Amino acid sequence: MDRLPLVGWAFLGVALVALAGCKVQRQAPAPSTRYEAVKAAESPVSHWCDRTFTSAGPRLTLPSLAGGTVVDPARLPGGSKGRRLWVNLWATWCVPCLREMPLLLKWQADLRSDGVDVDVLFLSLDEDAQAFDKFLAEHKSIPATKVARVESQAAYEQWIKSYLKDPATPIPIHLLGAAEGGLRCIRSGSLHEGDYPAAKAALR
Repeated sequence: MDRLPLVGWAFLGVALVALAGCKVQRQAPAPSTRYEAVKAAESPVSHWCDRTFTSAGPRLTLPSLAGGTVVDPARLPGGSKGRRLWVNLWATWCVPCLREMPLLLKWQADLRSDGVDVDVLFLSLDEDAQAFDKFLAEHKSIPATKVARVESQAAYEQWIKSYLKDPATPIPIHLLGAAEGGLRCIRSGSLHEGDYPAAKAALR
């Protein structure tokens, strides 16, 4: 006869514990904003550049150039106050390189309009001097003052080892120098219209 009340009391106790648990869950503080649990997005520069450098990055220089070509010292990184240098490594046989050259010239104008004074240098890896000269003759839209050719493959490999672990990294390759002369960003691969904001951020 006394077992029924005992079962009732046990059931009531379990129910009270369950209710207490729900109450505690309900009282747990909610995040102040819905963004607290969201991982911060990476800076576009960090995934656009293969390598990025601070102001302590290596100095951006140029390799030996063919034909005794001399680049105006004012165009070199740090040679003109506030000016940056964008070195584009390309070749006449590289189709993606040729496709992006007009875009890079447009970006130079856009960057200057946005207050980023940058000079572009198209540095050719062509070993065939005739193919290089023919390309320049057929593409007058690319100013000759913006184009140079490396003296030799050996000169290129010796120079690029200062910046890349693998001298055989496929072109196009982009080296972006800061105003003070240090290298800011290295990117290998073709450019696209949507890359402009990341390139601009890398040069600032």
